[in-house]
Amino acid sequence: MFYAILILWEVLELDKKKKVAIGYENFKELIDKNLYYVDKTMFIYDLIQNNSKVSLITRPRRFGKTLNFSMLKYFFSITEKENAYIFDGLKISEHYDELKDFRNAYPVISLSMKGGKQPDFDNALDSLCNEIRNKFIDYSYILKGDILEPELKEKFHAIYTCRTTSVTVFKESIKVLSECLERYYGKKTVILIDEYDVPLENSYFCGFYDKMIGFIRSLFESALKTNDALEFAVITGCLRVSKESIFTGLNNLKVNSILVNNYAEYFGFEECEVKELLDYYDLGEYFDITKSWYDGYTFGDKDVYNPWSVVNYASRLLTESDKFPYNEWVNSSSNSIIRKLVNEADETTKSDVEWLINGGSVRARLDETVTYADLDAKIENMWNFLFFTGYLKNVKVEIVNDKRWYDLVIPNKEIKQCYEDIIITYFEKQKKTVDRNELFNALLERDTNKFGRIITDLLKRSISFYDGNESFYHGLISGMLANSYYYRLESNRESGDGRYDIALYQEDELETAIIIEIKLCDKKEGLKDCCKRALKQIDDKHYSAEAESLGYTNIIKYGIAFKNKLCGAMCE
Repeated sequence: MFYAILILWEVLELDKKKKVAIGYENFKELIDKNLYYVDKTMFIYDLIQNNSKVSLITRPRRFGKTLNFSMLKYFFSITEKENAYIFDGLKISEHYDELKDFRNAYPVISLSMKGGKQPDFDNALDSLCNEIRNKFIDYSYILKGDILEPELKEKFHAIYTCRTTSVTVFKESIKVLSECLERYYGKKTVILIDEYDVPLENSYFCGFYDKMIGFIRSLFESALKTNDALEFAVITGCLRVSKESIFTGLNNLKVNSILVNNYAEYFGFEECEVKELLDYYDLGEYFDITKSWYDGYTFGDKDVYNPWSVVNYASRLLTESDKFPYNEWVNSSSNSIIRKLVNEADETTKSDVEWLINGGSVRARLDETVTYADLDAKIENMWNFLFFTGYLKNVKVEIVNDKRWYDLVIPNKEIKQCYEDIIITYFEKQKKTVDRNELFNALLERDTNKFGRIITDLLKRSISFYDGNESFYHGLISGMLANSYYYRLESNRESGDGRYDIALYQEDELETAIIIEIKLCDKKEGLKDCCKRALKQIDDKHYSAEAESLGYTNIIKYGIAFKNKLCGAMCE
């Protein structure tokens, strides 16, 4: 009875707690629903104090950029005065008096460019133009009356009523809207542009990069460079891509990448915030596993956790019986950069990736201005992309010959598993290129050199993280030999005085059986000696007993050995 009451009390207490907020990008909605919020409102204060005309903030995806942008809109927008209450009780409210001239004081254009992720340029342009047109629709009331001069009204109306997507029509649209808003409200305009590089990344992988660059360059130059109606602007993305001349001549641009301290604590969770969140839900016992899976990012000199993964894991702990962490963050994207790295790696790069997965580091110079067009130029550019998008982190900086060199590692278990999963997918594709008939013929013809060559070639084309794992090689060989029309495969079955690794039994007639034992070479052991050791085990433990009892007369015994990416075979 006592324990039943205790459990009921714990359930009631849990029901009183704020719910975990997953996927909320609207700041007002999150606050109004009284969801758990890690207070990042001092981002507003620091942004004002830094007083930058145009701020570019680059962070990996799903580190809170869009939610923070929504927060900025509700704080600065002159049209959101009725929602000013949502900041009451949060950290920024302690500075209301100091910030009274900024609070709900400006017209705001808040534009997300993530809709530009489309399969071709026309669709991407259409999506971006529709997003811009919707901002004109939101502010269409400013056309009423005589506040706007006829020329401004005409410009506004041309975009507001436009039902076609045209670079010519929309390239100066944000500037036009900001000019109209300044005239109507008598205050300069705040421009917020979220995920500006999403259409750039997408267009690179989809083959229309140059067209997209041209449009975004025109859009940004007019809105951010030659716009007297601009109060200030904030732009977010994963990468800075200035070499494309998107920000050409924009000498008022302040870049805040993950290499600098500015705003470091406002995107992602600090360790104290993670502990506080877990303790709030009585999940403190899961802190260590949360840290090993989702910590490991360094922004400036701040240690940061992945917020998306932490809140998803906390929610899973509260609602599901399976307490083991999932790949929350990496499963929310295509992970195109890693796929490109794995698919196009040369021998040196493959070795570097293998070293990374096994806990090592790669040394590279980091260039914040690297572009998507530079991806294929040299491998250092790939390391840049992986670092700035969150797939690698810096653990050491060393200056050599007046140049900064960074030692990069995989941040945590979640990202490591992402690399492994993509490598496995790539390896499975490579396996399909092997002619299985040649593999079977080599076994039947006792052509051990050919068999070893086929498997070695496959392994050399892959990136490995399985060295020292005998079960991988066992799965590889059994997978390559399974589902034959003529042979039935058995694995790990008892026979004689033990369990063999693999046995192949001819199905159409009881003639040939193949017994395979797989071994990994010891450090100083060669392939031949290892194969002999495998064959000896087959004989010593009489693994052929089952085949003999079934009436097979031609029994071929194979010892197969692996050393790193080399495969050797021996038969009797």
